[in-house]
Amino acid sequence: MAKQGDELFNPATKTRIVFVTVPADNGGREMTVDWFVPPNEMLPAAPHYHLGPSGEIAESFEIIAGTASCRVGRKKLIVTAPGIIDVRFNETHTHPANVGADELHVRQIGKRNAPEPEVFDRVEQFFETLIALSQQGKATRKGDIKNPLQAVLTINDLLLDPTFLPVLPRSIQRLAFRSVAALARQLGYQAYHRPDIAIRHPVL
Repeated sequence: MAKQGDELFNPATKTRIVFVTVPADNGGREMTVDWFVPPNEMLPAAPHYHLGPSGEIAESFEIIAGTASCRVGRKKLIVTAPGIIDVRFNETHTHPANVGADELHVRQIGKRNAPEPEVFDRVEQFFETLIALSQQGKATRKGDIKNPLQAVLTINDLLLDPTFLPVLPRSIQRLAFRSVAALARQLGYQAYHRPDIAIRHPVL
């Protein structure tokens, strides 16, 4: 598991992530990470939503430097630093993409009043796994997991419930992901992969 200050590099998307606040240090109340995103790249994640109390904020993206674009609900937002994008529970959204000419620095913040250590721990492991598989050449240029069985297992174990895709009822998603994930485990796949912290952004 990541520690505060750990930095990981994704060679597929050329992005860096720095763990600012990890759930292990606050009883599972908060996870905050800084992303450094080159022009024309984006944070990982297809459109999705986080199940929870309507109207409350599920996560925020603070634009510290650069210009970001993302979709929240039916709106396409373009925000230039300094600015912040709040995403509420049950609101379909994408993560920010860099639409500026310079590096995008965006801080992703998730906070809860009641501790949710299991949820935050799984999200942390999801980010680590995406980077690990990219480091191993097992992710696409956009950072998506290439192998469908690996992708389903990782999403099922590390993201699904309370995070869902917007295209199918939650009950169907739970059943479909659970079934394919069980097959992946039988074939020897593992949901979590540990990244190599020694792999750094190349010096230009």
